[in-house]
Amino acid sequence: MCAAALVTPDGVEHVERGTLDGTLLFERAGSGGFGYDPILRPDGEDRSCAQLSADEKNAISHRGKAFRLLAPHIAALFS
Repeated sequence: MCAAALVTPDGVEHVERGTLDGTLLFERAGSGGFGYDPILRPDGEDRSCAQLSADEKNAISHRGKAFRLLAPHIAALFS
């Protein structure tokens, strides 16, 4: 889980959450990524996060999801 937060100059708070659901593996698989990547298999995948390409991982990443949801609030500051 990732929570990304933004407080705008007028004091409005925006908090968006992203999750990456999956199964913890008993053995490491793959050499990419960091942290839990070698032992986390995302739901619907047959590979661990460490076996996914950077683009594949970023598309389902809990951080990516949270920040993509926050992006419109950031863009609104500049419109």
